[in-house]
Amino acid sequence: MANYSMWVLEYAHVPTQAIGSVLAGQYNQGVRLLAFGYMVLKGEGHTIMIDTGLNPVDNGEYIKFLVQRDNVLDWQPPEKVLAKVGIKPEEVDTVILTHAHYDHMDNLTAFKNAHFYIQKRELNDWIWAASLPERYKSMLMAINPDDLVYAKKLVDEGRMTLLDGDVDYLLPGISLRTVYDSHTFASQMVVIENSEGSGQGKWVNVGDLAYVRDNLTGIDKSGIFNPIGLAVGAQYNMLKAYDQMLEITGGKLERVIIGHETDNWNLYSTWQTTDGLHVSELNLAPGEKSRKA
Repeated sequence: MANYSMWVLEYAHVPTQAIGSVLAGQYNQGVRLLAFGYMVLKGEGHTIMIDTGLNPVDNGEYIKFLVQRDNVLDWQPPEKVLAKVGIKPEEVDTVILTHAHYDHMDNLTAFKNAHFYIQKRELNDWIWAASLPERYKSMLMAINPDDLVYAKKLVDEGRMTLLDGDVDYLLPGISLRTVYDSHTFASQMVVIENSEGSGQGKWVNVGDLAYVRDNLTGIDKSGIFNPIGLAVGAQYNMLKAYDQMLEITGGKLERVIIGHETDNWNLYSTWQTTDGLHVSELNLAPGEKSRKA
């Protein structure tokens, strides 16, 4: 195992996310606040990002359209967000992409010194989907095609590795578990094993296989899994992933890390900065000082 300091950093949010997209089948139930966050790990000689967020300033007109369509507000760039925990984008050496949706993979250019990892089927199948006739375009509702082009460029340059399924110990204490044909073609969960301190044991970053903890606990904590509303594959595969998440963490829901979950601000040591965004400090490696003001 290893020792990592871990933070979830909110870089934007959506105050009007339809509850029917967060909890499948819950139509006409109004809207709720959804955080847009990514995760940073620091330790074992590495600075690791899980997902990159988006960039509506530098990445062209289509991402601006997506941000406006989805009412993504208060966006801040990585140089400002990462500074809250004392990290610069150029210090990031590894980026693990859970999937290719725009709010997770649109800001690849921000991490000039990083090597990127994504599932091969995730990238290749989205490129295939983008080639389908116009009538299939709804599949691409959360994809910026420019991101696929840039990702292919990174592959050609040797800066992006395409993975083929589960990986044990990609880095010290970091393993990957793939969930095919679910939210996306090949979403991957990131398992983090810490060996010391209050964060000892296994954690799992689930990408967008869950948006909120209610997906796992059920509505009103009924115990009935309720998947998210967006799937290019089978929602059943997301339900099976919820079992896997709980198995990995020994049933500890607080060890299931969900970047869109606003309850993170209550569950972990959290502070809000002057831009209205939040930082959650999940764990500090031995010798690491808290960044909380």
